[in-house]
Amino acid sequence: MRAPAPFRAPAPGGRRPVVPPAVTLPPAFEALYALHGARYLGYALAHGAEPLASRVLGEAMGEVAIRWADIVRRRNPAACAWTVVSARIRARSGGPGQAPAELTPGLFERVGWRHPALEYDAFVLHDVLGYSVEETAEVMGAEASRVRYALLVGPGRGRPAVVGHRPAGRLPAAARNTPHE
Repeated sequence: MRAPAPFRAPAPGGRRPVVPPAVTLPPAFEALYALHGARYLGYALAHGAEPLASRVLGEAMGEVAIRWADIVRRRNPAACAWTVVSARIRARSGGPGQAPAELTPGLFERVGWRHPALEYDAFVLHDVLGYSVEETAEVMGAEASRVRYALLVGPGRGRPAVVGHRPAGRLPAAARNTPHE
């Protein structure tokens, strides 16, 4: 004896119910997120606490997915994706985060930095989150020399003295070449 089929109410107007299509993301998009997702989340957490950070990152990655066909046609897809992600995070993170409220690209524009978004992002990834110059360059899709330059432009030109707290997993360790007492 077979079990009776579950009852399904007919759709209004006699039409079949609409089933949303399954979303399959391109493998290259999934690879980009697997490679940079944790760092993107760290950047979002530097701008706002959970759950805001995850929500904003989700919105940013959704925007990257929508623009993916155009992004992969660019010369540097990683840089293009970073531009979308970082701009969305900066624009949407109005709440309190681990970085002080005055830590914004506008601060750096006021002190005369030449490329505020580049210099701000390099500052947050390197100085606030503790990533190496090479890791910062990789996340941003930029040349390491360009990141080094962006980091060197600012000392003594208005960088905030206090930058907030680093995420727990990225606390600085004691320098290897200094004596410990």
